[in-house]
Amino acid sequence: MRRCPGPLWLVLALLPVLGSCGVRETAIVEKDTALADRIERLVDAFLTSDDDGKNAAVLADARAIFERQGIPSVAQVGDAAAYGFVLINMLGQPPDFRSQFFASVQTAAARHALPEDALAFAEARRRQTEIDVRYTTQIPSHPDLRDQITRLLKDDQAVRQKSGFDIKRMEEADRRTAGPLTTIFDRYGVPTYDMVGVQAAKDFVIMVQHQAPAFRAAVLPKLKANVYAGQGEPGAYAMVYDRTQRDQGKHQLYGQQLECTSGKTLDVAPMDDAKHVNMRRAELGLMRLELYARLVRLNSPDMCASGGLHK
Repeated sequence: MRRCPGPLWLVLALLPVLGSCGVRETAIVEKDTALADRIERLVDAFLTSDDDGKNAAVLADARAIFERQGIPSVAQVGDAAAYGFVLINMLGQPPDFRSQFFASVQTAAARHALPEDALAFAEARRRQTEIDVRYTTQIPSHPDLRDQITRLLKDDQAVRQKSGFDIKRMEEADRRTAGPLTTIFDRYGVPTYDMVGVQAAKDFVIMVQHQAPAFRAAVLPKLKANVYAGQGEPGAYAMVYDRTQRDQGKHQLYGQQLECTSGKTLDVAPMDDAKHVNMRRAELGLMRLELYARLVRLNSPDMCASGGLHK
């Protein structure tokens, strides 16, 4: 297909009918500021609230918008709100609704009505949803290993809460976890979905992040192999890849690593090709970097004031 030259708004202004470029809608759409504000409030509440009732209300409101008018376009609500609407529905809604919603995302994307990374994100989350559903009823081959990983994660996460955070307690917990994680890795490699289910496979990788650089480097290629085999989460690979790059003093690629700066605040670590990071993230099912960084700062304990790096 021939690529349309120049910015889309300029092409539309000069040539009202551009069937050969795949643009089907050329009418000027007036921005709905009230709807844009409403969606951005829903996105904010969805990402920052830990109240189940409030999240249920957010998702019900998002469904009502969708059922009434479909997926709001960039022309209607702007880039951030159009992306955010796709984000909360593909992350939070039940699987059957996501399937219906994704079909509408494809239709809207074909009209060039959505940000490109919104479509890529939706496609990645659809794939992950299919995996989640499949493993909901599949009994893991190593249930005892799954349960061990779950217990280890409780210890790992208990010392990483904002309230009462103590970096020494965190370091002690990481030392306790190191031995069992190494034993698991030596015996099983990186646990797969088939072995322990989706959640425990993710939990193992979360704890890998908190271990020594050499251990992360050993895990990375096996985790990559799992992802290619459909047995590991792409976003988890991005997390370990970026951390390993920073261990070696190199730039990260996906923006998963935040570090303490001289101003003692968490900032995104140096990165290669920052211009295209949100598309790279979307293709792995990760939210836009600006949203992710905000959530990390909001939910992380005060690592910088404690003299540590974000872990």
